[in-house]
Amino acid sequence: MKNLLNLESPLMQMLTRIGDLILLNVLFLICCIPVITAGASIAALHKMTQEIVYETDSSTVKGFFRAFRANFKQATAVWLVVCVVAASLICDYLLIITFFSGSEAVKWMLILLAVLAVLVVCVAAYMFPLLVRYENKLRNHLTNAVILAIIKLPRTLGMLALIAMPLIILTLDLNMFLQTLIFWIFIGFAFTTYMQTNLLKAVFTELEGGKDAVKVGI
Repeated sequence: MKNLLNLESPLMQMLTRIGDLILLNVLFLICCIPVITAGASIAALHKMTQEIVYETDSSTVKGFFRAFRANFKQATAVWLVVCVVAASLICDYLLIITFFSGSEAVKWMLILLAVLAVLVVCVAAYMFPLLVRYENKLRNHLTNAVILAIIKLPRTLGMLALIAMPLIILTLDLNMFLQTLIFWIFIGFAFTTYMQTNLLKAVFTELEGGKDAVKVGI
């Protein structure tokens, strides 16, 4: 029993990690409320899950707001671009179903929109982790994100599944989504970001110590 309550025991470490993720999830949601700050909040969440995965000793609250401030400019720029692209895709969708309803071409138009949406999400999935880990210009981050999304396709698909999980559940079963809503409110977003960071750990290790670091411009 004493071993279980030891701070170094696997059980206590797991409980500490869960507590950190719950706290990060709450901070993330609060900082997303103004909407315009959502990009910086996403960046801070990625930074702190990297701290957890790499077992860097850092205060959760102070570390989150430090990362929030440090990456605000670049993260907000990325977020605004994502929002503009998302709004454009939604407008295109509404135009297609309004003016091309019944047309044989509508199916292919919607498929094209879906592909574009997936590409945007895949690139964004790398953009935020890259900008909180490396100092670089946004143009270079974008280039690296596109290259990594392609050459690390299995990990890209894994991250895509994690990001899209709430939408997938909502699409498949509304009742199931409502039942899991408390999970997303308390820990879901931090947990999925933590899983994404675990997927990216091998990628970062390769970039920082392997030959591919030169190829992608890190």
